[in-house]
Amino acid sequence: MTRLTLHPDAEERLRQYLQPALKAVADTTLAFLREKLNQPGSGIHHPGLPNPSSNPGEYPAKQSGALLACLGREQLADGSWVVGALNSVAPVPPEAWALEFPEPPRSPINRTTAYGARPWLSKALGDTELHSRLRAALNALQ
Repeated sequence: MTRLTLHPDAEERLRQYLQPALKAVADTTLAFLREKLNQPGSGIHHPGLPNPSSNPGEYPAKQSGALLACLGREQLADGSWVVGALNSVAPVPPEAWALEFPEPPRSPINRTTAYGARPWLSKALGDTELHSRLRAALNALQ
């Protein structure tokens, strides 16, 4: 039986090699979210709101700017990155959860109306435009 023996610092070398790619993914995702959440919607312009609301299926429209203000990225101790609404950037408003989930647990806000939630983070995960931008960012590293 042949046994594969890795170099003693193989894990560290791999981490160093992958770090630019992980950072590019985090940076690209953050820029994408900031762009998508900094737009008016194409729905009804309700009195008292600065922008028209979003329609179902759209990213949530920018209204107060609180969600946009808390968007950020951070590198964790293990070298991975988190991107999204981060309390370390600015207080995450309860609307961040209410937009993503119709009835967030222990939230003072719910969106169980016929209009539904406006998932922004899960929408981004499946967004082909983001996927295309991520591929381009990673190709630019080569």
